[in-house]
Amino acid sequence: MLISDQSTGRFQDRTADIAGVEPLPDGRVGIMFNGGKRYPYGANRVRVLRDPQHTTLSGDLRAEVCGTVWDSAIEVATFAGPEGGWSRVFYRSGEGVKHRAYPAFQVRVLTSATATGAAADVFRYWRAVVAGLPDDDPLVRPYRRLSFVDPESALGAYLAGRPIERREPAGVPIFPFRCNLSQRQAVENALTCSASVIEGPPGTGKTETILNLIANITVRDETVGIVSHTNSAVDNVREKLEELGFGHVLASLGKMEKRKAFFADQATRNAQVAAFAAETPPPPDPRRLADVDRRLRRLQSGERTRAERRHEIAAHRLEREHFERHLHGDEIPDLAGLPLLRRSSGRILDYLAESELERNGARPGLFRRIRKYFRYGSVRGLDPEDTEVVLRLQRAYYAKRIAELDEEIARLDDELRRADFDRLAQEHRDLSVQALHAHLGERYRGLARTVHDGDQYRRGKEFRRFIEDYPVLLSTCHSLSSSIASGFLLDYLIIDEASQVDPLVAGLALACCRHLVVVGDSRQLPPIPIASAADHVAPSPAYDCRKSILESLREVHGDELPRELLREHYRCDPAIIGFCNKKFYDDELIPYTSGGDGRPMIVVRTVEGNHMRRHRTGGRSNRRELEVIRAEVIPAHCAEVDPADIGVTTPYRLQADKVRDLLDQIASDTVHKFQGRQKKVVVMTTVLDESWPGRSGLPFADDPHLINVAVSRAIERFILVTNNDMMPTSRHIRDLVGHIRYHDLDEDVVDSAVVSIFDLLYQRYSQRLRSLAGRLRNERAYKSEDIAWTVLHDILAEERYQHLTVVAQVLVQNLFPDLSVLTPEQAKYVGHRASVDFVVYNRVTNRPLLAIEVDGFAFHENKPEQLRRDELKNQVFRFHDMPLLRLPTTGSGEQQRIRQALDDAEAHWARPIS
Repeated sequence: MLISDQSTGRFQDRTADIAGVEPLPDGRVGIMFNGGKRYPYGANRVRVLRDPQHTTLSGDLRAEVCGTVWDSAIEVATFAGPEGGWSRVFYRSGEGVKHRAYPAFQVRVLTSATATGAAADVFRYWRAVVAGLPDDDPLVRPYRRLSFVDPESALGAYLAGRPIERREPAGVPIFPFRCNLSQRQAVENALTCSASVIEGPPGTGKTETILNLIANITVRDETVGIVSHTNSAVDNVREKLEELGFGHVLASLGKMEKRKAFFADQATRNAQVAAFAAETPPPPDPRRLADVDRRLRRLQSGERTRAERRHEIAAHRLEREHFERHLHGDEIPDLAGLPLLRRSSGRILDYLAESELERNGARPGLFRRIRKYFRYGSVRGLDPEDTEVVLRLQRAYYAKRIAELDEEIARLDDELRRADFDRLAQEHRDLSVQALHAHLGERYRGLARTVHDGDQYRRGKEFRRFIEDYPVLLSTCHSLSSSIASGFLLDYLIIDEASQVDPLVAGLALACCRHLVVVGDSRQLPPIPIASAADHVAPSPAYDCRKSILESLREVHGDELPRELLREHYRCDPAIIGFCNKKFYDDELIPYTSGGDGRPMIVVRTVEGNHMRRHRTGGRSNRRELEVIRAEVIPAHCAEVDPADIGVTTPYRLQADKVRDLLDQIASDTVHKFQGRQKKVVVMTTVLDESWPGRSGLPFADDPHLINVAVSRAIERFILVTNNDMMPTSRHIRDLVGHIRYHDLDEDVVDSAVVSIFDLLYQRYSQRLRSLAGRLRNERAYKSEDIAWTVLHDILAEERYQHLTVVAQVLVQNLFPDLSVLTPEQAKYVGHRASVDFVVYNRVTNRPLLAIEVDGFAFHENKPEQLRRDELKNQVFRFHDMPLLRLPTTGSGEQQRIRQALDDAEAHWARPIS
């Protein structure tokens, strides 16, 4: 029985004091209290509720009261009533049992997300891994306490693999910190989706994105925890918020020293809050904010395009320089007065593509001949079969494309200047800061200044007051659950540096929140595997605790996971980030930086010999590389740089320690420890050499994540110190060397007579060639190349070949520019616009890897003259030691043949560099 006294208009559970209830003759109700006293009450003031439904809370059942799970609750008795039910919650308190009553809609009985199904299997697997850890491991105690997972928590949704929930945006987002188009989309994803990922490559404003997200969460009066694998990873967030004057919303609750310092400094903080609230501005006009936001978004699109064009024009100028050098001073016709040279760069490529197709059987009719005249002008006297003519048109392409880009950049500059882009961006930021200040000022004017007790703040109502005072919590993944009230769910969780956080560590923090935002970079260093994980098999690969939470989420949700790559890059010299961009980010990054004077990337080789040493105590070092850094690199390439702005990094701890001993004023550490840091100049010592012991270290030192981190730490200059052979048997270090040498026009080492492919020219040319061939498909005599093109792209999409790409119909003289080394017959053949069907090359270094010819039976085997030309081509390729694969259309097993040829070609080029 439950009796409620509604005399105050609020429910009051008085049952514990009452011995009985009886009706009185006058219609009132008599209540007999313990101790013998009896009082009459108006019938409208008393509700007697009987026959409750009892739920015993044990195992996987918990009571949620007013949004918080009570671990201490042992039973819920729910009474039905005409005006709504009531629930009595029994809970342990000290050595006894107490109870409280609430309207039934405020009490729910929840079943743990890990009670059944796949989630239970994953959780058992995680617990088994934790059970294999030593008792002092920071994961052990939290997982012993984690006996219930709220089904509405981010962890519950993740373990169950529930679909991402989406909701409508609430008003115009604010951006008190710098923002761009990628950051905008990342914030909007986070605010409208139950889980989202922000991929933050180096220098793309990851911290600003987190700060803008925090601002939007707080103006919505919601709570957020920011965590990472270490305290230092979130310190930057605190520092930036404090710089802008909003540090008082933060509670630093990570390791014990930080927590003590935070609670000890509350008086100072409260004084700052009082001053902050007293100076609160009025909120900005929402219509003004929305208008500025709309205009700025449009201009940011133009700003991004301008950055893309600046990057493209720099790449074209560099490629043109290589093109001019490879001509070896050969005289090529100037084609003076040719109308085609006055057309656009695209028209020039169209003409080259169309004339190539005509050479292969696509003969134009009258209509197309007329169309060609209007597209290209008169081409009378122009011999498209002459290689020198093609070279002249290629040169014209570069001049035209660079002029077009210059013109477009000037137009965008003028558009942004006339729109006063910088002023508008600052106004948008000022309005956002005003909106945040106005909201928080109003919030804190209504709150009493409280000094919270570090030992008591997590208890019941005290924590509610605390989280209202401090809506933003900074912690580590391990300690977040012990930093908040038991059973409380934060509205949001942001995991920073998530590429280094495994699902087992992340799971502790996911259990404490409703919405999840994962921020990291899957191309940087992964988490250090938990030793005991090797002894257990995950029930699903997606939940393997040796992965990062970033990788795990992508596998759980696939393409449904909202993911935004921060594309705008603000840190490194374009040549430096250009390597990372091509090698690891599929050219999706857009450098907003400009190149400085001098050489941004340099390779320094040691003298010949194997200088790496393995030590009996463990570890590797290379004394010769240390001496090169001290005696050559620092004096020659860092003389004008403050030692505090130089960092030396290496894959090996022992080498880093030796650098520190030798150069005590210069920071030195392993690449793993350098993640998250940056220096104006970064020197990397590879340690390894081409001896067998040296090559044995390649799987570790040549790790792509490690190379990406090492290079992207450098702002203005990156210097690679390596052995004399430049690591030819490596894969990623070799690509780094190739990229540096391509960008360093002062490099005087010539590998061979095979030159770099002209990537920008041929990528555009191939696109136009394929497009035109598609339109002329019914007129083409040979379609076997189409099949090979498709097969090649399928193969190159595989992970092992993702550093490679392919272009079509490459001029042989673009590969081997020096005709003087050929026989007269070979030179004549090459000069007659000889081309190869496909060239596969390394898209990071632009180095050709493999040429492929598709040999149709009718065109090759049935024509002696064509067979003679084929043999001449074979001779030229053999002379230049360039692999050439011929694929007859009457053959079979093309995919395997191509893969084998690619592997053989990789091995062929993995030779010491002279």
